[in-house]
Amino acid sequence: MITRGRETSLIERLKCRGKRFSGTLRRLVHDRQGVGGVEFAIIAPMLIVLYLMAFELTMGLSVAKKTSMASSTIADLVARQEKVDKTFLGTMADVSGAVFVPYPSNNLLIKISAIKIDSSKSPKIAWSWSTTGIAPYAVGTAAPVPADMLVADTFLIRSELSVTHELMMYLPGLSGTQAKSLTIAREFYFRQRLGAEVTCTNC
Repeated sequence: MITRGRETSLIERLKCRGKRFSGTLRRLVHDRQGVGGVEFAIIAPMLIVLYLMAFELTMGLSVAKKTSMASSTIADLVARQEKVDKTFLGTMADVSGAVFVPYPSNNLLIKISAIKIDSSKSPKIAWSWSTTGIAPYAVGTAAPVPADMLVADTFLIRSELSVTHELMMYLPGLSGTQAKSLTIAREFYFRQRLGAEVTCTNC
């Protein structure tokens, strides 16, 4: 049986503990130490995601720029010749590899075709070559030509180049897709620089 004196003492102790607890709670509420750490823990994941996305975008844009440069260089080099053959055209893969440094040129595919535009402005394939070893277009078939380059009695060299760019995919769950690579392709047209046309002896 608890006497009244003991009961009063127990109540006072409980009140004292309650006051100490409320005081501690008030100090915690007003304590600003560690706020920076908490804010960093909240913001850091978002900053990391933004950094990785910016890095991935920069890599993709750099590879796309290299692809354009390589395709343009190939068309320019071939357009400077009067005669070419498969051996010469095969060196264009090395030219592309040099342009892509320091990036890899995975699944590199190059197509080079000569287009002859007759007096009626009808563009036809004169010859074609690709890194696969098989001519991509049949001789005499119609060829697409930009309107501003469709000039009667002219000769064009068209280069088509495509590479596979591997995505870093740090956060595949946030991208909404399971794709880990994409194909970047570019094409360029150049008019012949020497003579009336560029011939290929064994295409």
